[in-house]
Amino acid sequence: MDPVPHRLLGQILTDGGYVTLVQLNEARRRQMQERERRMGEILIEMGYLTPVALARALAIQSSEGRGAPINPGQAGG
Repeated sequence: MDPVPHRLLGQILTDGGYVTLVQLNEARRRQMQERERRMGEILIEMGYLTPVALARALAIQSSEGRGAPINPGQAGG
């Protein structure tokens, strides 16, 4: 079985309906000004994302990288 391609966090967040493309692009602009900051941290600070939603999205990203299914109860739910 071929490995699943690794999706960027922003794609997971928009595909999952956690944030809109407009919100993501606004956070990207801020990240370009503050390069040392992570996207999830910026989205939370802006009020667009909760820490629980970020944990879920990161768990999805991690499971896709391993090719293993994710148990939603492990994502901080």
